[in-house]
Amino acid sequence: MIGASVNKAEVEYAVMLAVLDFQTEFMKSNYSRVQVQVLDELIEVTLTRSAPIPAEEELAKSPGGRTPLRQFHQAMFDSCRELLRVKIERAIGAKIESIISALDLTAGKSTLRIRLHEPLVASSSCQ
Repeated sequence: MIGASVNKAEVEYAVMLAVLDFQTEFMKSNYSRVQVQVLDELIEVTLTRSAPIPAEEELAKSPGGRTPLRQFHQAMFDSCRELLRVKIERAIGAKIESIISALDLTAGKSTLRIRLHEPLVASSSCQ
């Protein structure tokens, strides 16, 4: 996709579909809101859950529960990170340098920070 004349909205849409497919298929998570922002070689994806998971809500109430819950989510993501990388690279036609996942347990949001090897603005049409 990068080699062709694309715009920012097309890249954001392609990333959104790849991330939602990954979340649904591999993480078995459902999200009601997905926000994608592209800035040069950085793509940030924020996902908001459609409904909280009761057991996670209960664990998130205490600091002693939040730590293992974060560790569990991170381990799940780490085990499938390569699959997500391949999905996104295919969708946008650009190589990914890194993907970092962060979980905000109180807000029910998950954030992905995707760093590409080179900026998407290879042509002036990606605006």
